[in-house]
Amino acid sequence: MTVDKRVIRTDKALKNAFRDLAKTTSYQELTVKKLTETAGINRKTFYLHYDSIEDFMNTFVDELSDELLRLITVHPFTNDEAGHGEIFDSLFNLFSQSREFFTFILTSDEYSFLSRKVENKVAVGFSEAIEKSFSISHDEAFICASFMIRNVTMLFRMYDRGQVGLTKQEFKDYLVRLDHSGLQTFLK
Repeated sequence: MTVDKRVIRTDKALKNAFRDLAKTTSYQELTVKKLTETAGINRKTFYLHYDSIEDFMNTFVDELSDELLRLITVHPFTNDEAGHGEIFDSLFNLFSQSREFFTFILTSDEYSFLSRKVENKVAVGFSEAIEKSFSISHDEAFICASFMIRNVTMLFRMYDRGQVGLTKQEFKDYLVRLDHSGLQTFLK
């Protein structure tokens, strides 16, 4: 199925406008009018694609969640620390490449509700992968996935804000150790 190039351009213009506005505009101040004026599109065009600002922002949640899940589940999930390290490298590369915006989504206090939505969506998908890989219950898999995802985002916030003086390798080691030790309590 091909997507009309006008739809792609509109989507890109709106996303770029939101990226620009989010740096200086609180969520309460963000309006369809501001977004469409910044994007250089008509408000009616916005409403052809989205029901509301929240509906539009959910596209970012979906985009980031889908990419994180793809990176996390690209290889079969195993109970070894090396696998966690490879996942970390993939995630760190994603955030380095899209640092400004994805980091903003995951670390902004103003838009923290987006981060929670991403965490929840990724935890659901990740728990399915854990449940398939190990003989644990759905609830245990969801707890493990939620724990691991929240560790990643919490440590990433601390690292990004300079709250901890860790090198990338030290950051990776802490994360792998935390996730591995937490997961072990369910898998033994």
